[in-house]
Amino acid sequence: MSDSPLNTAVLHQVMTHLRDGDFRRCLEFGFKEDELVRLNQLSFSDITELTRMPVRFVKISINHDLLGKALGRLQEEGARAQLIQRAIQLGASIEMLNRFFGITSEEVSARRRLLGITIKTGRPKMPEVEELHQIWTRWQSLITKTGAKPEHADANSLDSLDVMMMLAEETGKPLAVIWKLIHEWQADVKQILERSSRGKPKSPRKSPSPASRAETAR
Repeated sequence: MSDSPLNTAVLHQVMTHLRDGDFRRCLEFGFKEDELVRLNQLSFSDITELTRMPVRFVKISINHDLLGKALGRLQEEGARAQLIQRAIQLGASIEMLNRFFGITSEEVSARRRLLGITIKTGRPKMPEVEELHQIWTRWQSLITKTGAKPEHADANSLDSLDVMMMLAEETGKPLAVIWKLIHEWQADVKQILERSSRGKPKSPRKSPSPASRAETAR
């Protein structure tokens, strides 16, 4: 007689839980208490004979809702891990990674080591004036495509992060530098809008001032 792989697998797991005294886990399989008592009294040869019986007393039940949620969560976690890796490779700072993903400096350091990334000490070189014009213009164009207005876009949103990573890839500048520039430019625009709302309109500069206080991209 041929055994049922499903019967064998479940019985093996249940007998393991019984030996460990984990009665609750056995009940979760759907067994009744009296059935577990009888199974616990069987010898090894009895269990072997039981698994060889052609009767398939075990069946699979799929909770499609829970499975769908689990698969969805797995996909989200995979996408998040890829996003973090991409940000690190593009030169995101510890401050930036903590703001977007809540990961600690220790975790950032560990991820960098795994990726073989070494961070140079000192402040990163800032873009030249012409480069600032190009980055600012490109930022306005790309962020508008997301449906946000450049002057109101949240520089700490994932949509903005995606745009900033594109800018980092296009310009070759560290992502941390791009992030700092966007924050400073938006601060300039906010001041201009506030002055305008108080009846003191002022035309915005053709391009915002370069970041003068960029932090070290660790």
